[in-house]
Amino acid sequence: MSKLRWLSLCRRHLLTSMAAEPRNKLGKLVSLPHNSFCSRALHCSGSAHGGTVDLGSSFRKRYFYASGFYCSPERDYYEILGVPRNASRDEIKKAFHALAKKYHPDTNENNPSAKKKFQDIRDAYEALQDSEKREKYDEVELSLSFLEAAKGCIRHLSVDAYVPCDFCYGQGYAVDAKKKVCPTCRGIGRVTIPPFTSTCNTCKGSGRVIKEYCVSCQGSGVVEGVREVKVTIPAGIDSGDTIRVPGAGNTGGQGSEPGTLYIKLKVAKDPIFARDGADVYVDSNISFTQAILGGKVEVPTLSGKTQVKIPMGVQHGHLLILRGKGLPKPGLLINHHGDQYVRFSIKFPTKLNERQHALLEEFAKEEINQGENSLNEGNWLQKFFEHLAGPKFVLELSMFILILFFLSKNVG
Repeated sequence: MSKLRWLSLCRRHLLTSMAAEPRNKLGKLVSLPHNSFCSRALHCSGSAHGGTVDLGSSFRKRYFYASGFYCSPERDYYEILGVPRNASRDEIKKAFHALAKKYHPDTNENNPSAKKKFQDIRDAYEALQDSEKREKYDEVELSLSFLEAAKGCIRHLSVDAYVPCDFCYGQGYAVDAKKKVCPTCRGIGRVTIPPFTSTCNTCKGSGRVIKEYCVSCQGSGVVEGVREVKVTIPAGIDSGDTIRVPGAGNTGGQGSEPGTLYIKLKVAKDPIFARDGADVYVDSNISFTQAILGGKVEVPTLSGKTQVKIPMGVQHGHLLILRGKGLPKPGLLINHHGDQYVRFSIKFPTKLNERQHALLEEFAKEEINQGENSLNEGNWLQKFFEHLAGPKFVLELSMFILILFFLSKNVG
């Protein structure tokens, strides 16, 4: 074995072991049972803030939260069914039927553990046969800050995954291993049982078998290692969105291509910006004099601070719209953004000096006088309309019209 290959193996084992050791908030190791190659690590660094986060994850316990430890199903469904992680639905179905027949409680009455094994097999099949459930089971969850999600960023992840074995280059056997003719199909690669013909299960259709399997991967062609992944986070994504990274998932072994890595995003809340889809909201505190007289105030936006005009006489809670200052709307061919809403919050003083108090009292008197004048004007107008609608006015109007009629007759 070459020195480079040996160093590569040591690096993988060391990274997996170090990432699996849990740490407390101070970064110190805590004492928990540790089993080499039983824990998965997710190490991520973002170009937006330049920080790195070490995260624990497990092939069995599925630790995948970028913000800490998270325990999903403690059982590895792929391991239960004995299929690779990129197995097709037909392969999963075939493995399930074989295991269900073997561990069915009706045929294992004297085996009390068969019932539990059968339940595990059924749970694994139900999770992996359904495409949506399988995607959720296979996905990684990554936490982002609000600004990272708003502007987009690049994350470099180190995810533990099944990778090609370095000893056999992912073939499952040594390069110089001797191949023999398959005894089942006799080198044809197919088995015929009239009237049906199917691919030979012994040699998987190759017509050749190798008994000298790789001692490192036990013939599977894959080992547990670390895969470096570069993830481009588009601007405007939200919590619950999923990013697909083809070729970054687990390798099925024996020369097969790596699967797809699914990354579910979780966006943290921001102390300044509130989000509603592609629209963002910010609060702007103004004084009551600014609310009355109007003016200008500086507010934060996603592209930096800007000054906005305060309308004269603005009310508490009034929304001012800044068109196109929101988040990008993903999925559109054109560069389209949401809007930003500035919500004015009027702050009233709790203490006044003598001059301020006197001015406010004078202002209050003016309001009272204006209110009384308006009330008097309103009463006069109300009395006028009441007079027009009254019977006395109708009688007076009728007499007036009658007098005009007689006058016109005499003149004529």
